[in-house]
Amino acid sequence: MTISTAWLLERADRKLSVKGMDADVVTITRSVIKELAPQQIYVGVAQSYRTKQEQDALYAVGRTRPGKIVTYARGGQSNHNFGVAVDLFCYSSDGTRAEFLAPPDKRLSQIVAAMKQRQMEWGGDWTPFRDYPHFQLFDAVNGKKKPRLAPLYLGRALAKGSQDKETIRLIQMKLRLPASGRFDDGLTRAVKDFQRQVKITADGIVGPVTWRHLFQEGRG
Repeated sequence: MTISTAWLLERADRKLSVKGMDADVVTITRSVIKELAPQQIYVGVAQSYRTKQEQDALYAVGRTRPGKIVTYARGGQSNHNFGVAVDLFCYSSDGTRAEFLAPPDKRLSQIVAAMKQRQMEWGGDWTPFRDYPHFQLFDAVNGKKKPRLAPLYLGRALAKGSQDKETIRLIQMKLRLPASGRFDDGLTRAVKDFQRQVKITADGIVGPVTWRHLFQEGRG
């Protein structure tokens, strides 16, 4: 079969469109699925929100129930129980198998990069137990507050004459300019100045690289 982005999203939504899921985590996960599908990295969602009872049942596996230990968290001790975490896998090229990736798989590296760009934490960074499929927005279990998220790149470059006023205002505010919503000569000059400052191509166009520097790595 040919895997389409629509097919991936439909299957992901079976896990994401459940009561208890954080809306930003849903948006981020769907965005990564859409970004990576054209690169033939077919991301699927294995786990999303879990109730405390479901978590306790999972915790019992390898302890009081047959199987290999898959979690060290009891009910209420997993960020899945707060709807701020997802476990991801890749579909095989024909869509018939779920492949749980581990380093040094390059597909995993690209998934991790895309999720981290959207401020998701990765379980593969944990020690001593590395949880490669796991991504979470923040550690709700230990009382951390939800981070203020950078706006997501909309998939289209903005330049002089662009009409997306709300997005242009975000760029202007980030560059500490009056938020007129107009991409004019003044904004073009400011974007070029910023691009020179961060040492990227100074073309006055806000594409994905400039957007990342503005909202993930740029000014506070």
